[in-house]
Amino acid sequence: MNKKQNLLRTTLGSVFMESDLMGGLVGENRLITISGKINNPGIYEIPENATLKDILDIAGGMKNGKDFKAAQFGLPFGGFATKEALNEIVDFDHFFDSKHPKALIVLSNESCIVQFAKYYIEFILGKLSKGEYREYLIAKFEIERSWRVLDRISKGKGNMRDLYLLRQLSKNIKETTQQKHNLIEEAIDAFYHEFEEHIEEHRCYTGECPQLVKFRITSKCIGCTACARVCPVHCIEGKIKERHRIDIERCTHCGQCVAACPVNAINEGDNSLKFLRDLSTPGKVVITQMAPAVRVALGEAFGFEAGVNIEKKINGALRMLGVDFVFDTTWAADLTIMEEATEFQQRLEAFFKGDDNVRLPILTSCCPAWVKFIEQSYPDMLDVPSTVKSPMQIFSTIAKDIWAKEKGYKRDEITTVAIMPCLAKKYEASRDEFSRGDNYDTDYVITTRELIKILKETEIDLNAVEEEEFDNPLGEYSGAGIIFGRTGGVIEAATRSTIEMITGERIDNIEFEALRGWDGFRSCDLTIGHIELRIGIAHGLEEAKKMLDKIRSGEEFYHAIEIMACKGGCIGGGGQPKAIKKQETLEKRAQGLNNIDVASEYRRSHENPQVLAIYEKYLDYPLSRKAHELLHTKYFPKIKTHR
Repeated sequence: MNKKQNLLRTTLGSVFMESDLMGGLVGENRLITISGKINNPGIYEIPENATLKDILDIAGGMKNGKDFKAAQFGLPFGGFATKEALNEIVDFDHFFDSKHPKALIVLSNESCIVQFAKYYIEFILGKLSKGEYREYLIAKFEIERSWRVLDRISKGKGNMRDLYLLRQLSKNIKETTQQKHNLIEEAIDAFYHEFEEHIEEHRCYTGECPQLVKFRITSKCIGCTACARVCPVHCIEGKIKERHRIDIERCTHCGQCVAACPVNAINEGDNSLKFLRDLSTPGKVVITQMAPAVRVALGEAFGFEAGVNIEKKINGALRMLGVDFVFDTTWAADLTIMEEATEFQQRLEAFFKGDDNVRLPILTSCCPAWVKFIEQSYPDMLDVPSTVKSPMQIFSTIAKDIWAKEKGYKRDEITTVAIMPCLAKKYEASRDEFSRGDNYDTDYVITTRELIKILKETEIDLNAVEEEEFDNPLGEYSGAGIIFGRTGGVIEAATRSTIEMITGERIDNIEFEALRGWDGFRSCDLTIGHIELRIGIAHGLEEAKKMLDKIRSGEEFYHAIEIMACKGGCIGGGGQPKAIKKQETLEKRAQGLNNIDVASEYRRSHENPQVLAIYEKYLDYPLSRKAHELLHTKYFPKIKTHR
């Protein structure tokens, strides 16, 4: 059964339809499919002498009361109208010809013109790959090259010469295919400044370009100071009752300001529309991964108690949206532990043998907000963190460089979407070291709140969704991997494997209660057999600063430390649903993860058969050369300016 929803219903934005309804729109009639930033997307019969504004009113007006920006007529090369044409009578010749469906895609001032142009071309290429739009095969080279240039610009890697090149390519396409209109040419003329901002300032004011993500306080700000009060690095300033500003160089992207803002005045970048566009693009293979903390929080928006595991419901909903493969980040968390635990083991054994050169403590390295924090504030301690990538990045690397090859896909044919509780993951996905050329390992991140919005916009009620399993082999996980989502969970998972690897013995009690708790900065001593370990745990960057200062001064010594930027860990991430009773909700989410751990068939990462299989087939063993090439990274000192 094909469960894919008719995305025409969503008001999130301009999504081309692959529906039977569009077949009825071909021919000499006045029926139009209207989609995009409009309140009531659907199919309408347009009266004679209707202006563009009349058509927008017929479809319920602009979504959220935003200003009209532009409209694209027809597929594949119809006319393009800006606000100057709002009061003009719509000429049906704009819809290209009667052989193609008549569609009007509406953009608001929240829409990125670069992303729209890129998607539009990508959609045409998808049609060509399916044997449709054959009359454009003659210009396929120019169309593909146009997409590559737009892709560079959208990622902040273009230059002004690219605009000249795009104009030339557009001219060639028009002449070759004998068309009157070309979206790229007309969009550059109408929104030149926006293309220029992407190129010269590496800025996308709408937040729709994943690699240009920057927090920005919008005009909605009421000057309540809530954001400044929760910012752990004090990078937000402003007077009471006046619009605040963020110093983006000092910002760690932790997202606590977003969670605290009562009026949603902080634009952190939203990839919801990009996700829907990718799902609607012919021939595109979209895969998702889901972080542990998402499954015990997302259900709160649909009436489930905090902490209830609804992962199978989420899997079913994602497949209804049209996701091709639904995987789990937790599988990659087990792979992270295999590498981290081995690294921890090697450092410990060298330390116990009296090696003065070994660097302890080892610091778990899964939270991108503290990674930026330590790069900015403690560059002299960059040899402390484990070099292992985060589970999100490990998953995406394996998915694109190993799994895709097994499936017969090229790397750039796969779109990897990470569903995360954390806004800093958007920043992490955009880091250049996690890419191959212009192709990023994780294409973009959807937060828990964004997925909630998508499901509600597409009228998918999780209560009515059939439960489904993750796809394998990148879906099977252990209990150790699942507790990554709470404070103390990563170091507990690493300790389970490290101790057993050192002793060669199986430990019955692997629930290390001493590592659990809610103090922002806590120290604990573990004695397991003949091994004595001192471990430090911090959640919240202000608490992390206290810990790192004590370590730097020699006041404290630890064998291992864990730092998470958000209170409670990932369960309290900046992309999670906002909770009225925050501490109570966090405790329920944490207990939900612990319950999954206890009920898991495998509770140690080194027992996950799917993880062991990938080592046997591709990576040899933890910390091998192959594993280091794919699963490890470096950190870089970042200059932090002070005003």
